[in-house]
Amino acid sequence: MSARIDLLPKAYTQTLSRLQDEVPPADFAAIRAQLIEELGAPPETLFHSFNEVPLASASFGQVHEAVLKEPFDGHTTDVAIKIQYPNIQSIVETDLKAIHWVTRILQKILTHIHFDILFREFSRMVHRELNYITEAKNTQRFREKCLEDSRIVVPNVVWQYTTQRVLTQTRLYGIKINRLDLITQAGISPQAVARLLVESYMKQIMIYRFFHGDPHPGNLFVQPWGEDVDTTHSNTSRRKTGKFKLVFVDFGLMQEIDQKTDRGIQNIILGIIHRDIPKIARSLIELGFITRAKGYDIESVVQFFMDRYRDISPRAFHKITLSDIGEDLKTLFTLYPALQVPNLFILAGRAVGMLNGLCSQLDPDINIIELAQPYAKQFSTTGRATEWLSKGKEILRAFLSLPESLQSFIDLAHQGGVETHMRSESLERALVNLYKLAYRTVLGLTFAGAFFYIRMIPTTSLAQIDGIFAATALLLSGMALLTSFIRP
Repeated sequence: MSARIDLLPKAYTQTLSRLQDEVPPADFAAIRAQLIEELGAPPETLFHSFNEVPLASASFGQVHEAVLKEPFDGHTTDVAIKIQYPNIQSIVETDLKAIHWVTRILQKILTHIHFDILFREFSRMVHRELNYITEAKNTQRFREKCLEDSRIVVPNVVWQYTTQRVLTQTRLYGIKINRLDLITQAGISPQAVARLLVESYMKQIMIYRFFHGDPHPGNLFVQPWGEDVDTTHSNTSRRKTGKFKLVFVDFGLMQEIDQKTDRGIQNIILGIIHRDIPKIARSLIELGFITRAKGYDIESVVQFFMDRYRDISPRAFHKITLSDIGEDLKTLFTLYPALQVPNLFILAGRAVGMLNGLCSQLDPDINIIELAQPYAKQFSTTGRATEWLSKGKEILRAFLSLPESLQSFIDLAHQGGVETHMRSESLERALVNLYKLAYRTVLGLTFAGAFFYIRMIPTTSLAQIDGIFAATALLLSGMALLTSFIRP
């Protein structure tokens, strides 16, 4: 809520933002004991220097700066060490039990909201954040994906000093993203910062399929760079260029978009492009948005959004905000209680909501949806290729499994497990169709077998008896298969 300046008054967000990285720190003696237990030695032995005053302190731990004895990665010695509070896991479990008790009461009052799903996702997120090894792996993976964009900076993990409760990374410097006064003083445009932030998230979600789920101001920094020397005056000075890089930290809440979800999102985008309401409805069901609704219910929901947003003019589109869409969603969830938000989309919605709050502060006129359009087009282009590949696999799978299915049907019929009720004319038609199916299946398998056999044997063997036989089988089965579709 501290990042939702679009929802709460400034006085509230300023006070809540202190919980991001200004929680009263734990006693250093306890932190030092935790560090020794995890790393096996006191900080003065492991590091050239170690600052006992924390750089930041948040919900689960606090961060201290230190200097390595030897340069890491060839050039840097400055590191930031995140140390988990002692006994924080038992405190978290107690809090979760209390929250669970509250949600069970709320569920009886607000029956249309799925508090059980929200609680499970929240609990999963919290437990994942407590494991710093998972966060370290997320950091390395995110860093590798962002290397192609020189405007994005991600710390490097120092694995030698990283455990489940201690995380050591290269120290990065920058201005906290919500300090507009310092950003402006550095000659940097807040609007440019907002635009880069949104573009980065569009890449994360639609291209990398791996996104940072906790974009509050304590995890995002602006790093000025590229100062020019001004020699127009007698006293040489440095002139700000306005160039900057965006720094991401804290990767405990990363979320991967799996293949099934990716395909579902692509199908929704393709459905929107082609105005295919049933396709969108099926995709929403496959993604888990629908549990009990009938087909016409979900299609009416899709039709509502298509009518409202599909053909809107660019000028009107620019005026729509995420808050407007949020109000529409709120109405829909009230009218259709069977709708639910799957776990992945809870975290994604949270991230987008926080982004909207940050961007409202950096650039009140920015439109996140409009900026997302180029990436959505790229995403849907990839989706078309994936869709055709998926269809090809389905056809091949069906072709290979058809003979087995046919044999199972015949075996079942021999055992008396099939009972039919037909008129004589429908019986004749069914038998003819069954004969055609079996006939074409045998011809198709013969053609495919001969084709692959010819491809596998050496060219010099084609003139031998087996090569001639395979070529003859290929030619005859191909002609017969083609004829079976032409002849009545």
